[in-house]
Amino acid sequence: MKTNISPVVESHNSPLKAISFLIAGVFVFSLQDVIIKWISGNYPVHEIVFIRSVFAVIPILLIARLEGGFQLLRTRHYGLHIIRAVLMFAAYMSFYLSLAALPLAETVSLFFSAPLFITILSVTLLREKVKIGGWIAVLVGFFGVIVMLKPGAKMINPAGLLAILSAFVYATGSILTRRLGKTESGVALAFYPTIMYILFSTIVGIVLSPGAVAQKSHPSLHPSLAFLFREWQLPSQGDLFLLILIGLIAAMGFYFLSQAYRLAQPSTIASFEYTAVPLSVVLGYIFWKDILGPQSIIGIMLIVGSGLYIFGSKKLLANRYVLSIFKIKIRK
Repeated sequence: MKTNISPVVESHNSPLKAISFLIAGVFVFSLQDVIIKWISGNYPVHEIVFIRSVFAVIPILLIARLEGGFQLLRTRHYGLHIIRAVLMFAAYMSFYLSLAALPLAETVSLFFSAPLFITILSVTLLREKVKIGGWIAVLVGFFGVIVMLKPGAKMINPAGLLAILSAFVYATGSILTRRLGKTESGVALAFYPTIMYILFSTIVGIVLSPGAVAQKSHPSLHPSLAFLFREWQLPSQGDLFLLILIGLIAAMGFYFLSQAYRLAQPSTIASFEYTAVPLSVVLGYIFWKDILGPQSIIGIMLIVGSGLYIFGSKKLLANRYVLSIFKIKIRK
């Protein structure tokens, strides 16, 4: 890949191959979610992010070497990379904290409200115009979010709000992703945040270490809070293998997704990202015997349906912007 070619303007002529890469990327990232949820009861979230990021750096550098050389990592926008990394770090931390307390499918589905936020931000920040059909889709999607949060039946689970926060912050970071994607390579968009995640997770671990001591005397904490304040500890041999594995998965998933959006137009393949939702339902049942209730199923259908409309609509002007983000985005 030439260094002066942005990911936004790469050729696209193999849709079936691109879809295969995309589904493969969705699958490996879903496995990552399963592993993080599986070990969330033993380690703090920032330790997991730290080890994952350390072991993701080397494969990303290898990908850079294979894609065209380390010159792909050159940038003049370190400040924007840092700001984007802060936003994405907050988004992923919120997602993982939600994952510790909610069924896998619910967390993933709530996170997929991100395109709704991206559509709104494209109007408020970039002066894009959205026609009535687009606004209806956004409203339907947010109604699905409300249905899934189950207000009125009991206190809303804070983990659900964390998943929504994750989607919103991710959408905000996507604004910078699009701006940087005009001049930066896809591998640079993965490399710089990963380096920053190592630093940020270390800082969070140091800052929260007093809370980790206090957490021991409150074993009944909400799972998300326990996941945040748990004390760092040396992983067992088996868990260390899993932590290394999610680092490799992160790099592999990046490669699969970048290949997918290099080989086909976003409008052709972006909707296939929603295969993560039924996959999370299946994986949630296999590993935790999660069975979603009717209200959650309805909410998921509304969120997914509105997202698919946004991706597929030919009349929604902001759709071009949303799809351009999906072409250059870097998943968790």
